[in-house]
Amino acid sequence: MPGLTTAVDSINWHRMQLACRLVLSIAALILPVAQAQQDEGDLGIIVVRTAEEANQILAALKAGADFQILAKERSVDSTANEGGHMEGLSPANLRRELRDALKDVKAGQFTGVVPFRGEFAILTIFPAGPNARKVDSKQDSLPVEPPSERNMIKIDGFIESDAAFLQYPQKPDGWERDPNQICSIRKESTPAALSALEKLLFDAEGPGTGKAEHLSENDADVAIETHVAMAQLHAFNGEMEQAIQQFQKAYEYATESSPKSLPFLREALGITYLHFSEMENGAYRGSGNLDFFPPIKPHAHYEKQEYSKLAIQFFLSYLEQKPDDREVKWLLNLAYETLGQYPAGVPAKYLVAERDFDSKESVGRFIDVAPAAGLNVFLAAGGVVVDDFENNGLLDVLVSSMYSCDSLHYFHNNGDGTFSDRTAQAGLLNQTGALQIVQADYNNDGCLDFLVLRGGWEFPMRRSLLRNNCDGTFTDVTEQSGLAATVTASQTAVWADIDNDGFLDLFIGNEKAPSQLFHNRGDGTFEDISHAAGIDQMSFVKGVTAADYDKDGYVDFFVSVFNGTKYLYHNNHNLTFTDVAREAGVQDSTFSFSTWFFDYDNDGWPDIFLTGYNINSIDDVLRSYQGQPVVQASRKTLKLFRNMHNGTFQDVTARVGLDRVFMPMGSNFGDIDNDGFLDIYLGMGSPSFSSLMPHVLLHNKEGKSFVDITASSGTGELHKGHGIAFADLERRGQEDIIAEIGGAVPSDRHVLRLFRNPGNDNDWINVRLTGVKSNRSAIGAEINVTVENDGHGSRSVYRTVGQTSSFGGNPLEQHIGLGHGARIVSIDTWWPATNTRQHFANIDKNQFISIKEFATDYVKLDRKPLRAPGTSAIAVGR
Repeated sequence: MPGLTTAVDSINWHRMQLACRLVLSIAALILPVAQAQQDEGDLGIIVVRTAEEANQILAALKAGADFQILAKERSVDSTANEGGHMEGLSPANLRRELRDALKDVKAGQFTGVVPFRGEFAILTIFPAGPNARKVDSKQDSLPVEPPSERNMIKIDGFIESDAAFLQYPQKPDGWERDPNQICSIRKESTPAALSALEKLLFDAEGPGTGKAEHLSENDADVAIETHVAMAQLHAFNGEMEQAIQQFQKAYEYATESSPKSLPFLREALGITYLHFSEMENGAYRGSGNLDFFPPIKPHAHYEKQEYSKLAIQFFLSYLEQKPDDREVKWLLNLAYETLGQYPAGVPAKYLVAERDFDSKESVGRFIDVAPAAGLNVFLAAGGVVVDDFENNGLLDVLVSSMYSCDSLHYFHNNGDGTFSDRTAQAGLLNQTGALQIVQADYNNDGCLDFLVLRGGWEFPMRRSLLRNNCDGTFTDVTEQSGLAATVTASQTAVWADIDNDGFLDLFIGNEKAPSQLFHNRGDGTFEDISHAAGIDQMSFVKGVTAADYDKDGYVDFFVSVFNGTKYLYHNNHNLTFTDVAREAGVQDSTFSFSTWFFDYDNDGWPDIFLTGYNINSIDDVLRSYQGQPVVQASRKTLKLFRNMHNGTFQDVTARVGLDRVFMPMGSNFGDIDNDGFLDIYLGMGSPSFSSLMPHVLLHNKEGKSFVDITASSGTGELHKGHGIAFADLERRGQEDIIAEIGGAVPSDRHVLRLFRNPGNDNDWINVRLTGVKSNRSAIGAEINVTVENDGHGSRSVYRTVGQTSSFGGNPLEQHIGLGHGARIVSIDTWWPATNTRQHFANIDKNQFISIKEFATDYVKLDRKPLRAPGTSAIAVGR
């Protein structure tokens, strides 16, 4: 296929353009991983959306402008915050058009403008040396992240399908503002891409040929890449037989002409067969025990085992050449588990020991009861919110899915331990393709509304504001509210009253676009004050959370940036903010995702939790479980910053036992044992089918340490975890865990999980606050419960309304564990907007109460258990 890389622009789209872009997009996965040469520094990249802007930047570089500063200021790539640095990569790891552009470039030089995935790139090779990574004084002291020993391979079709979508030529104007149009384009563009690739192969190989010996090594590489691109697109759609066929054809080419591709293809075939086995045996649609690690029922197995056995063959073939590869050894163990042969059947030299995952303590066994409760939704990655949307004292469940054609699902609580899907009745069927949802009563009418966020990890899409009509239905008011003026890619936002005027404002963290702050005018509309407020930095934001961290009466924001330094925006009390992350000690450069403020040690001051997120490496996660060294672990672990009560924070990650490497996406906190200390549940994964790591439940030991109780609690779900919520669904005083499960592509959809709390004899109180002059949702209001346990001295338990994860939504009502033998001494509230303080004594434990701002007494709520334990649908389970 001579001239393939130079002829793209001259051939029509249906024959070559899309096909080549798709082929090039997976070249880096097939070529062997190589580190940058020792005599050169990092590769650098600037990516912009138009050729005109790229040429302007190129002219500036030729005039002597600093590449890193231009990358930080202008690039829309995720490396922008790092000055364009692509750490640890060599040209061999890049797509072909980028590799070609770098062929004659030496350290300190830069390329011309390179068309790249529908955008435009300029690349450089930074000179080696201690100053190679300087962008500005703020980043001078940050460490460089060395390459991981083993990058996880990505089998899912996510990148390929997005490339097909973006290059599809028949997108109507304004498509990004219409979720239904996005769905239609998704359905059309992937088959069009497959047709283009098939035509490309037909022209290259001829009918009925495809013989590797007729091609040069370079042409064989291109044929392999093309077959792999087709395999990925079929995998995206769940057409696993066709995906395997394409991987097999690529494997035949590699065997004859390109052996360097064989390790990738062996693992790819093993992963694809294992995923196919899971699909064939209903692992994603059912609620079985084979989705967990450690195994809940030893020797349980799939009925149909052929594809698991084929997966094992390819994994063993791979390990014959690379016996120390942790990722493939792990996948091999999981494949044996599907046969009921873990651990005994696993070859001893490849065994991943169950003891590496043992729990040191137990709070009881959680059981998934989602099917019995009627929460039988089947979705891709998305968010979850649990709250009382109907003002009837019952908690409803709202879930979303990022796949373009999946709608939101609204589950009405029937009041008998079950739920009914009322999506259509609620008017939400057209709300499709949402990665995250965030609830609040933005217009103070007493009914909870919610915001829908789209485009995370992908490309800009419309957000939606859904107003609650207070009758079980919702109306899309995005246009009239003023939130539709810009279209961005985002999955994170937080509601907070920034000026204490009684109306909730909105901070939205965007990817490849500046963050946004919308001031609530109080008439149902919002004003974009992002630039004037000083928060509109360009970053790849994955999480944002709000709290008054310095107790000055005004709410502040913490922003989690995926691969860059974090922001702590201090409220200046005048609708402006100042980033004080460095001074406060939380500028941290961890690869991060979700985040939240919470008072983990009950000292009355909000602390910051941040999930490390190393998207590429199962290897590092397994090393962490096995107590092995992890390269630059400090940039991949979870992070906990303790509030020092003076405007600064201390990194206590290691002190409390959170210095471990996981792959959490969705995550949240709640009190699983009613001891008054907040525990953590992490949903693991990344888009690739190979990303199968158990979710993690971490028990808070009196604010001093966190202990992994996943194995003993039975919550180690292996499939992708996204939105997480803690809520007392049965009204029995125990918080259950609701987990939205599913991957980034339609072939990785999964059922919801509802892990029913086993319960204990500790006491509790549930407090619902309602604002009068403050915002009706009471977001930002603080609660202090003073309690005595078993006749001993008193202690305080603190909660703040609205503090929840940036990827999952707990109810705004506050479930507060009190510990064993509790006597409530008092409950105190503080309303920042009005500086109102309330004090209540002589309150019984184990009940639901309501407190209205300015009231002199509380109201006891009638919240009986939905049915006696053991008789409700939730209690009975399977």
